[in-house]
Amino acid sequence: MKHNGRIGLVRHGQTYANTDKVWHGHTDTELTELGKQQARRLGRHFHRYMKPEVIYSSPSQRARITAEAVADEFNLDIDLDPRLMEFHLGDWEGMSFKEMAHERDIYHRLINEPDFTAPNGESQNLVKKRIVVAMEEYLQRHREQNILIVAHGVAMGIALSHYLENDTTQWPKYTKHNTAFSELCLNTRQLLSFNKTDHLDG
Repeated sequence: MKHNGRIGLVRHGQTYANTDKVWHGHTDTELTELGKQQARRLGRHFHRYMKPEVIYSSPSQRARITAEAVADEFNLDIDLDPRLMEFHLGDWEGMSFKEMAHERDIYHRLINEPDFTAPNGESQNLVKKRIVVAMEEYLQRHREQNILIVAHGVAMGIALSHYLENDTTQWPKYTKHNTAFSELCLNTRQLLSFNKTDHLDG
């Protein structure tokens, strides 16, 4: 069944940045062995969530490999789009969350100041602009198809907080588990499901 205006959203599998608790935005970090297992389970059980007809992914390997696990199950190609990449922190890439939160107060500003920009990085508003434009293009291009996007936690959180609350600073409320599935209706700006990880059960 096709659902006009609905887009499936998946966060990539676990990475070494996740386990090390450091910020990797545009840094092309690898999936851990658990992350690869999560991606395989996502692919095998994705029919529980939707039957995708088109898949868009961030070109970062953590997202691409996760997307491939789903695409292989449905015999689909993947369209890679750099507009789906994670929030880029420029010179601060690889900084630990502990340092960001407690030593330099960077994390607070990244959440609460939409125009705050890391040196040689980008702001919330820049992330919002690129990912929202991409999502709306996909919807126009594939009006009667089931669309899946595989991307990153913060970038998708910014998009969700924009659509649902018109306030990108609310993005931490939309934090998702690795390989979690969510579904958004762009036409009504409703979150139809969120952070589903049934495929990891057992």
